[in-house]
Amino acid sequence: MKFSTDEDIISGFLTAFNQFSEVQFQQSLESIEMGGLRWVYTMEPSYNLLFVAAENKNIKTEMILGRLEAIKKAFIEEYGSLFKKRGDSWDGNVKIFLPFANVIEDYYNQWGEVETLTQVANLYDILRIFQQILIKLRNIVSTRMYSKSRNNILNKFEDAYNSLLQRKKFRNRPELKNVTFSKETWFNLVDIDLVKCDKEILIDYLKAVFRILITILVDIKGKNLCLKYFNEEKIYVYIYNNLKFLQDLNLDLFFLELFFLI
Repeated sequence: MKFSTDEDIISGFLTAFNQFSEVQFQQSLESIEMGGLRWVYTMEPSYNLLFVAAENKNIKTEMILGRLEAIKKAFIEEYGSLFKKRGDSWDGNVKIFLPFANVIEDYYNQWGEVETLTQVANLYDILRIFQQILIKLRNIVSTRMYSKSRNNILNKFEDAYNSLLQRKKFRNRPELKNVTFSKETWFNLVDIDLVKCDKEILIDYLKAVFRILITILVDIKGKNLCLKYFNEEKIYVYIYNNLKFLQDLNLDLFFLELFFLI
């Protein structure tokens, strides 16, 4: 990332900070939080080099360190022979290292592509969970109720759903334009552009849809009957069988509270 301050001053400060830790605490720094960033250190004793990376605090130290180790390895492979040729010394001229900035940029471009693919796969898994449970809820409404109750539920939900789309948080959101609902065809989530959509907005929206639908079901059919429907449609079995997966997606508590009507 770009800094508006002098890079030499930053490097000197970070090095001095690490040396202070070694003197006062008899160990090198591993990670600190400063200036809204997470700074991760790794040493290369054989060349007397210190490598430091700064990232956003929401990125885990282990991930930053792994990336920093990859950059350190590439740097040593590129310049190790030069250090040996100069007797493991360096005259302070950083210009010889400037081409390595392109190597770092290539690494981060690759990592960015991997992260995008991972995020898309993660979001696809989340949508798959919501879609499967929506299918089970559709089966409950369409096959386990008389027409009067079914129409009452669908009419109330249609009104509530249209109101939901008008909330400031969800209004005119491009990722929601391809999410459709009708009383005849139910829900469609398959046309969402997973690469361009805002994950948090989409998940909050789907959670709101589920809360509204379950609330309407309970209001019209009662808590005990809804628990019976959920059990017969094997929603509890589905949640149980996918519990570890739901935990990884941070959806376990949401679905447990929702369908056990806590």
